[in-house]
Amino acid sequence: MKKWVLVLFVCVFAFSAQAKTAKNLIWVIGDGMGPSAMGFFMEAIRNSHNPAYPDKQSYLEKFINASDVGLYFNNTHVSIVTDSAGSATQMSTGQFSLPDYIGQDYSGLDVKNIMEEAQARGLSVGVISDAYVTDATPAGFLSHVRSRKQKYDIARQMIDSGADVILGGGLKYFSKGENKKLLKEAKKKGYTIVKNKKQLASAKGKKLLGLFADEAMPFYIEKDLNPNVPTLKDMAQAALRVLSQNEKGFVLMVEAGKIDWALHENDGGASYYEMLGLDETLPVLTAFADKNEDTLIYLNADHETGVPAFSYRHLDEDQVKHKNAQGEMLYGGNTDYIDYKEFDNLAKQNRVLFYVNEDFKKLPKEKQTPAAMQAMMDKALGYHIDLSSLQDPTDYEAVKQRINQAKGLSWNTGAHTSGMLIGVAYGGYDGFTGVYHNTQLKDKMSRALGWTQLPSEEDED
Repeated sequence: MKKWVLVLFVCVFAFSAQAKTAKNLIWVIGDGMGPSAMGFFMEAIRNSHNPAYPDKQSYLEKFINASDVGLYFNNTHVSIVTDSAGSATQMSTGQFSLPDYIGQDYSGLDVKNIMEEAQARGLSVGVISDAYVTDATPAGFLSHVRSRKQKYDIARQMIDSGADVILGGGLKYFSKGENKKLLKEAKKKGYTIVKNKKQLASAKGKKLLGLFADEAMPFYIEKDLNPNVPTLKDMAQAALRVLSQNEKGFVLMVEAGKIDWALHENDGGASYYEMLGLDETLPVLTAFADKNEDTLIYLNADHETGVPAFSYRHLDEDQVKHKNAQGEMLYGGNTDYIDYKEFDNLAKQNRVLFYVNEDFKKLPKEKQTPAAMQAMMDKALGYHIDLSSLQDPTDYEAVKQRINQAKGLSWNTGAHTSGMLIGVAYGGYDGFTGVYHNTQLKDKMSRALGWTQLPSEEDED
């Protein structure tokens, strides 16, 4: 008798362990955020003097330490490397796709995505992007078109999708050209439409459409220049306020989209700040999940971009004298292993360097001098990097290369790579450890949400 009781107890325990399901899913995607970008940021917080982090630990690091971690590949049907469109489509639909495709498999057929399946079950859905909502990643969760370039079609499909929350940039695609009446149609469909930070904070209702820039929203590093534009954190707070009204639950996709843009530019300071914008959003999400324990947060990337890392370099005699004069420590006579002050220097930057160069090009030709470029870059960086060795100040690639060399900051590429990515699941839901492919994510999410049964041991055999 005791044996049967024990067997029954084990069976009940096993069933209850498998039975944990989520009501809410918050899927956070750092566009271009490969392992190097994550490590670059976390190490910067550990080894700098940012007063917002007195314990020297980023929220990203804390989030990872409290979660299940896995690794995954993201190749498409015919290519080793992907773009955001193909990757978002594969993640949201579970089907192999192609670069540039939105919501379609590799044969060009529309495929049902996780948002549509959530809506069929009565859940609310929403997308957020700090780039623009018609960009590839949010589009891959709400639209079906052959090319990511069809932004006006994507905008219309987003409104037609009935998504409860759509927040980000891209106003022109909802208000101009063939879609010049789309905002009026959205309002008739019950959307509260907001266009700035103040309106977003006070918005009420069950459907929210926020468009805060004509195209892409500003970079986080320049947020002080754009005080009326909400941050990713602001949009996340508003989205949770709206979506949590549904007792059946919700699926929310949160994209930190400008990480990718900064990494493409090989701009260390801008990359740091874009990661900071995501990092400041994570506590809002985890606080919600901790209060609503049936919430799964999954953090990952669509692909890897840039691959930033500091690397040592051998210095010439003049550089050695300069370093020694500053009291920096060199090894082997002329080897610079990079001083920790470079992490603090990242936080001093206040502009995107590409935009500084754009301002420089607007100067009259006679004022496009080395001295002008030096002054503008010093102001943007927040400290001095000697650019006097550059012969042509209008050669931005050379300027950028000199700045990165001075930092000791190396970049593998200005494009995407096929590098393996990190997936982080917060909330104690099974199935997110080990090695997998991004086409498996939709099924993993469905199981965590209780939409499909866990496979039996017979099925696994």
